Amino acid sequence: MKLIKSLAIVALTLATASIVSATTTDIYIAGSNGDRSATQKGIEVLLATSGNWSFHGDKGVASKSGATITTEVNALNSNFGVWTGSYNDGSGVKSLKIKVSFIGAAGADYAIAGNNQVRFVSNDGTGSGSLKSPYDPTAILTTDYILQNVNFAFSTNFQSTTPYNGDPYDPLIEEKVGVSPIVFVASPGFPGDTLTTQLAQNLYSQGYLPASLFTGNSADVNKIVYAIGRNMDAGQRYAAYSEIGLGTAAAIRVWKPATLAGQVTDVTTSIKYGGTVTAHQLWPIETVSGIDSGSRGNSGYDTGGNLAPALTAVFNVSTYPNPVKGRDTGSSNPNLDTLPNATAAYYIGYITTGDYNTRISPFNWSSAGPSVLLKYNGVTYSEDAVRNGKYTAWVYNRILARSDGLGLTDSTISKFHDDLRDVILGTTATENGGILLSTLNVERFTDGGLVTPK
Repeated sequence: MKLIKSLAIVALTLATASIVSATTTDIYIAGSNGDRSATQKGIEVLLATSGNWSFHGDKGVASKSGATITTEVNALNSNFGVWTGSYNDGSGVKSLKIKVSFIGAAGADYAIAGNNQVRFVSNDGTGSGSLKSPYDPTAILTTDYILQNVNFAFSTNFQSTTPYNGDPYDPLIEEKVGVSPIVFVASPGFPGDTLTTQLAQNLYSQGYLPASLFTGNSADVNKIVYAIGRNMDAGQRYAAYSEIGLGTAAAIRVWKPATLAGQVTDVTTSIKYGGTVTAHQLWPIETVSGIDSGSRGNSGYDTGGNLAPALTAVFNVSTYPNPVKGRDTGSSNPNLDTLPNATAAYYIGYITTGDYNTRISPFNWSSAGPSVLLKYNGVTYSEDAVRNGKYTAWVYNRILARSDGLGLTDSTISKFHDDLRDVILGTTATENGGILLSTLNVERFTDGGLVTPK
């Protein structure tokens, strides 16, 4: 009788273990573009320890089978997608489905601090090709995306920098995991090589400047430089405008290419680049994460990945005179010319080194030459210049959790949060241009604040 009872208990235990291992835990993560590469690589590392994994996102598919990893770059470059694989949470190997949505730092703060839903891909991790971005204007609920609260998030902003602090928002637990530098980039053929804080304040306040202010050359007085930037969801927006001294509440004037003709799509990564700007306008008024931009020009791109192509495009003076003359195609006055005698035009924008390394630097398609990586206040960007305080355009990467524990009530998700934090902090923060926090010899206590020795 005892033997029969013991066998029954063993059978029940095995059956229960089988049910647990067959159950899939869903994890939803929102984040900023500056956190994307380190986070995606960290997820890959954690899933790889327990076996194979697969990824399906807006830049295509990737997978690991045995020792073979296929098109890993698609996973690291995707802003949206879903990981499937296994993970040992300490109590056993669990099946995971991890959906990521890198919507911007402020957007991530809004999502987790306000317990607001985010768009994630509706895909279950299978299929081939590139998925549609959940924020594509043509994306359809349930077909292309689902709405879901996040379990935890990543942000390159202090919560205090964003509008999402104080009642009714949760005071978040913010843990630093790395550093993301920001670089300023100009269109191919730009005749200057540096951006100062004064020029940046002028450019983003006015929306355009003559290139002669950047070069000191009177021959460039009829060449026009336009500002482009990010929307209210973007940590880069708040960090960049704090860094150049405008602050987070200033009204900005940035432009949006209405038409980019002749863009090229890279066959390996699905990244778009090149082309010619045929018309543009001040960025339309829009509401993002509950914040109304209020005036034309005071918004911008939703991701660095979508901003980058504009910085690889050129203006064709002879064929497309309208944008070169500064015409704002969205204005009620179609003849509005900001610089009627302009002979050339360029964009200047800000972007993380990760997006620069993957979406701009590899593509030198134009006869005008490559896009121009600008010095900032006369300092050429380098990791050591950041580490030692000489180059100050950078932000911290942070993992965010609610102080009330909402989102981490499941033990597997809570353990995954901790392990992902530790693997980024220890190794993957360096992915695609990031810097390990432990190697930084300086620190700051607000976005764009004074950089001081540790």
